[in-house]
Amino acid sequence: MILEQVFPVSGTEVAFDAEHLAVLYPKVEGLRFNFVIANGTNLDASSDNSTNKLDRELLKFIRSQSDLIITTGKTARAENLTASKFAPMLILTTSSEDLNIAAVQVNEGKPVYITQRLGTQYPSEKAIAIGGVQDQLPQFVDSFCRANSFKHSVLESGMETAKIFASSEKIKEVDLTLTNFTSKVDAEDAAQDFLGKIGFEAELLQILRSEDIWFFRFGAA
Repeated sequence: MILEQVFPVSGTEVAFDAEHLAVLYPKVEGLRFNFVIANGTNLDASSDNSTNKLDRELLKFIRSQSDLIITTGKTARAENLTASKFAPMLILTTSSEDLNIAAVQVNEGKPVYITQRLGTQYPSEKAIAIGGVQDQLPQFVDSFCRANSFKHSVLESGMETAKIFASSEKIKEVDLTLTNFTSKVDAEDAAQDFLGKIGFEAELLQILRSEDIWFFRFGAA
């Protein structure tokens, strides 16, 4: 049965407490992909143009339900990502260029692992080079997670990286936030179009709404 609810907010604050959010967004064993789509915005655009306070608060909660945050060098640079206080971060990159981002500068959060040459030095001691990706990307991440006992991971990346993991059937759940959609039909169409583009065979689990913001959870079909 598909859960549908109006997401109660006070101003721009989520009105659900952590216990209720844990019911709506339970831990996922395996890989969960989280993405934001803004109506009328390029899918590859920086999330600065599409996120809002409500979505960012929900992202924090999803991160808190994970034991590893996976992203790419491209996303990390575009978002100038900071280290998380909730979970370690794995940055997948094939570039040897310096990662001049907040996560490897002054890190007051969890460790950040980067797929760059062993011995590469970063300003923060918590930023650690683990060597290049030798296998296919999904297999490499699987091995890294097994070696470090990570069981609940979240992928924060662009569409192309999501497509790689979806094609290997590694993604167990897709969480989509759609902003600036006044119509449920339009929001669902946009969500299904995106799932088709990354090749994820999905079962709709949940729809939450707060005015023109929609939150969808899709499980692997």
